[in-house]
Amino acid sequence: MKVLICSDSHGRLEYFQQVIDLEQPEIVIFAGDHSTDAIDMSLVYRDVLFAIVKGNTDMDDYESRETKIFDLMGKKVLLTHGHLYNVKTTLEELEKKVHLEKAEICIFGHTHKEFISEKGGVMYVNPGALQDKKYMIYYGGKKFEQKILK
Repeated sequence: MKVLICSDSHGRLEYFQQVIDLEQPEIVIFAGDHSTDAIDMSLVYRDVLFAIVKGNTDMDDYESRETKIFDLMGKKVLLTHGHLYNVKTTLEELEKKVHLEKAEICIFGHTHKEFISEKGGVMYVNPGALQDKKYMIYYGGKKFEQKILK
């Protein structure tokens, strides 16, 4: 199973569409900031499952939540944009939330900087900003790969 992880598209629908067409994911996980871009893509790509949260720029999104917890291939995922957890400064608040929810994967955005790290048995993943053509692919529950759209 191929999962596209992205965040911070900031209106760059053409990048979003190019990445989906190129990667052909079965699932798209979107970690906020222009969540309406992801909602629009979910209407175009109806055969693809979408998990979407809103970020600090998503005042017009009345549909999405700021945090979502779900199962992905047998792993518990905490999905958030990160602005509520001060991720530009530290991951401490986010780590507390992850521990509280007993998540195994934490996906966030907000910083526009790609990041992947394992800590205490939890994978922390920030795909970078899709507006900068950065995203990640998660393959069958086994590995994460950082990518840049050409």
